[in-house]
Amino acid sequence: CRHPDPTGTCRRPLRARPLFLYLQILGDILGVTLLCFLTGGFASLFTFLYQILIVVGGYLLKRRGAFVVASLDALLFGLLCVSLLYGWIDPSKMGVEFPFDVPTAESAFHALVAHYVGFYLVAALMGLVSGRFETARRALGEAELDLRRARMFTEQLVSSLTWGVITTDAKGTVTFSNPAGMRLLGETLPAGWALADRLRDVGYEGPSPFPEDGFGEREVEVALPEGRHLGLVVAPLRSGASPVGFLVLGRDQTEVVGLREELALKDRLLAVGAMAADIAHEIKTPLGSISGAAQMLAKRHAAGSQEGDLFKIIEEESRRLSEILNNFMRYVKPPPLQKVSLDLRSLTADVVTLFKSDPECARSLEVEAALPEGPVPVAGDPDRLRQALWNLLQNARKAVPGKGRIRVALTIEGPNAILDVEDDGVGMRQDEIQSYFHPFRHGFRKGLGLGLTVVHQVAQEHEGRVVIRSVYGSGTQCRLILPAEAPHA
Repeated sequence: CRHPDPTGTCRRPLRARPLFLYLQILGDILGVTLLCFLTGGFASLFTFLYQILIVVGGYLLKRRGAFVVASLDALLFGLLCVSLLYGWIDPSKMGVEFPFDVPTAESAFHALVAHYVGFYLVAALMGLVSGRFETARRALGEAELDLRRARMFTEQLVSSLTWGVITTDAKGTVTFSNPAGMRLLGETLPAGWALADRLRDVGYEGPSPFPEDGFGEREVEVALPEGRHLGLVVAPLRSGASPVGFLVLGRDQTEVVGLREELALKDRLLAVGAMAADIAHEIKTPLGSISGAAQMLAKRHAAGSQEGDLFKIIEEESRRLSEILNNFMRYVKPPPLQKVSLDLRSLTADVVTLFKSDPECARSLEVEAALPEGPVPVAGDPDRLRQALWNLLQNARKAVPGKGRIRVALTIEGPNAILDVEDDGVGMRQDEIQSYFHPFRHGFRKGLGLGLTVVHQVAQEHEGRVVIRSVYGSGTQCRLILPAEAPHA
């Protein structure tokens, strides 16, 4: 409504109401009648103004208005002719000379018939034209409403997409960007910024993102400093055969890149596992012989002698290598998973108590445990979960070079049990976090680099996942997320 009242009700102005229009046209007809009276009566040159008023009435008041105005024209023009014919209006008595003579009955009749036929023919023509005009205007209004609805739907659709939708001109200047596109690239304006410059600002160092020949499409991957990954697809916008700009579809590919790296990790693990069993078996056999021979030779030399110490070193290193091989075999060929219903709180408390009893841990570390009061039921293999938690604690201990603190926390968030192991050690860089689940990738002097790889494997076996958060120089948080069981009634 263009003219609502203070209460919000739609009210048309007075000049737009039919009664006011009829009164205005009636005044115009009276004016035309007076003009015709002053300029020759029914023989006046200005009688055509009656037809113009019919056209105006038909335009403003549609078909009915045209016939009403024609009838008013006929009434007033007839009164004019009859008044002049019968002398109801005597110009000579008015003291004014008029440029016409008193009409005869025959001339008045002919004038009335001719003008009446003209009035109603024009009214009929305007009724037909106004009907078609109204139909066309209604169709135009419906088309405009449909266009408005389509535009609104398109804007809502584009604004609701999780994909970023960006359009540029031929020079790469952004002409439109939906909210998702602005969030992905950190821009607050929907238009007017250069896409290539923005991509370089966020760390993209590749070639131009736009197809050089204006044909086909180009896929661009952008690694952001905070660890997120963006995937962009750039395709030309065409008007006929000539390109007028580019369409850019973007999406946060962080999860996709993570899944891709996880699949690559699984492929690598399969390749490692294919040869691990044979290699470990071939190594363990001579290693056992070396360890046994070292023990026998150590008995032939006195304790504290140089030879005795050397054989002791051989024996200890052989035992350490045997332990590494055993861990490696458990990783490559883990025993069958034996899932049972268990209390993760009790299991965590036992492992933390055992870890605290380690003399090396007791000398340099403060270990805190924040455990819930009630049980935390999960379905899992107790031995595998103990191994995973022990590996997390050992990694945390190795990350703290001197005095430090390790905190273990167990919580329930929705359907998951969350086990956090935090340390205030050296932390890790972003590139180290991304490859830390890979086997043989470790940052410590001792060990094979399978600790977190085993944790990752155990989490997958239990339909869970491992999340690492770390700031270099400020410590690390390793989070083991497992599905929790509903508590028994």
